[in-house]
Amino acid sequence: MAELNRRMALGLAGGAMLTAAVPGVAAAADTDVVASTPLGRLRGTRAGEITVWRGIRYAEAPTGEHRFTAPRPVQPWSGIKDATEFGAAALQLAGPPRPPGPQSEDCLFLNVYSRGTRGRRPVVVWIHGGAFTSGAGSDYDGTVFAERNDIVLVTINYRLHAFGYLHLSGRPGSGNAALLDQIEALRWIRRCINGFGGDPRNVTVMGESAGAMSIGSLLGAPAATGLFRRAVLQSGGARPHFTPEQAQRTTDYVLKQLGIPGQDSPKLFTVPAADLLAAAAAANQAPELNGEVFHQVLDGRVLPTHPLRRLSPAVDLMIGTCRDESKQLAQIFPLFATGMETKLKSVVGDTRFAEIQAAYRTHSPAGRDPRLDLVSDTFVGLPSIWLAEAAHRAGATAWTYRFDYADASPLGPVHASDLAFTFGKVNQAQLHPQANLKFAQRLATQLNDSLCAFARTGDPRLPDLPRWRPFEPGARDTMIFTRHPYVRQDRVTAEIRTAWTGVPPTAF
Repeated sequence: MAELNRRMALGLAGGAMLTAAVPGVAAAADTDVVASTPLGRLRGTRAGEITVWRGIRYAEAPTGEHRFTAPRPVQPWSGIKDATEFGAAALQLAGPPRPPGPQSEDCLFLNVYSRGTRGRRPVVVWIHGGAFTSGAGSDYDGTVFAERNDIVLVTINYRLHAFGYLHLSGRPGSGNAALLDQIEALRWIRRCINGFGGDPRNVTVMGESAGAMSIGSLLGAPAATGLFRRAVLQSGGARPHFTPEQAQRTTDYVLKQLGIPGQDSPKLFTVPAADLLAAAAAANQAPELNGEVFHQVLDGRVLPTHPLRRLSPAVDLMIGTCRDESKQLAQIFPLFATGMETKLKSVVGDTRFAEIQAAYRTHSPAGRDPRLDLVSDTFVGLPSIWLAEAAHRAGATAWTYRFDYADASPLGPVHASDLAFTFGKVNQAQLHPQANLKFAQRLATQLNDSLCAFARTGDPRLPDLPRWRPFEPGARDTMIFTRHPYVRQDRVTAEIRTAWTGVPPTAF
């Protein structure tokens, strides 16, 4: 059970188990298909009705003097490039088991799944999770998106941990290099996706956990304006963000581990990647850094202010969480729960924190752990609601849902248990041992269809789902995805909502 719990953690387990059905990996290719882009031509692999282009470089290698800075656009090429093998994943910190394959500092690659090169299909760009420290686009199989719902599904890599988030005060873009990677991938998609049968005017960004939190930052990044029309955030919100002063604590720790005297030292750009990886791993386990170590930074440039303050009415949102977000995370990662509590205390103070704790002890439903409910709400529950509220105020349309399917995993609807359902295909090994696979697959189809409907038109409603209205503060409709989906008016009780009144959303 402990190993299964670890595989579920941080939004990677579902992804890691989704690669087996990738066309051309599990089955022999039928034909090769060439996509033509303004940068050059790319040969993909077709199996059945789907073509996959793997390992497409969207930016030049972020190495040497280009470490920690904004990515450089990829240069055009002549001839036909082979795009039949996944590119290297970013260097990973310890996490759940991953599919075999290289890892490298040179990791800025993406993958495309499509029915063909002709047409103008909706595009979904998947931004993977993994606590900003692990994961890869190659962990996810976009077959169901493309085959069942005629979506062009793009999965991307981006720099992780110290390579993507180490903040150096004199180096513009550092601290947000990973976010700039994601923006560069979106620019590549805007320029090139019509060569894969995609519509560059109908792009939806979608992500889970750290991927959703990245999207929460993209919503406030001026450089991302106009690059996507819609956004789906699963188990995330417009958090976490560091101020430069907060980010400096991580920087100081990493520099000390490396034995580098200051952030202006040229040694930072020549130190072996393995040494920087080891320093990042040490920081990630340091109790004094409270468990959330690598964040986007409110640097005044890439992120001029907290994203909740600059949401656009032109970007509609679909925002979901799992019912038991913290259940396995608190078991596996000792710093997780205490880190969330420390963060909330730092925002509200000890007295107010005790009052919020008391509200959860009094009003959490019978049989639930009040501490874990509070940790879950600090982690993603309230940030998701704050994002929906801010989007409504900005004039955007927001849809909210919660994933409650009790048999989604041996531990229930915990963090990342919704991933297989998101990608439209479940197997018995992922579910509770007594789960009914038929019912689980029906729910997976419903969730994937709903996400694709939103990506296509901005409306996630389906004929076989109950009546569901966009979020607005008076009703707060929330679709509950479970064995028999239903709509409830509010996923937070009045007493818990009152306990959070006055807590500033932009402090997270």
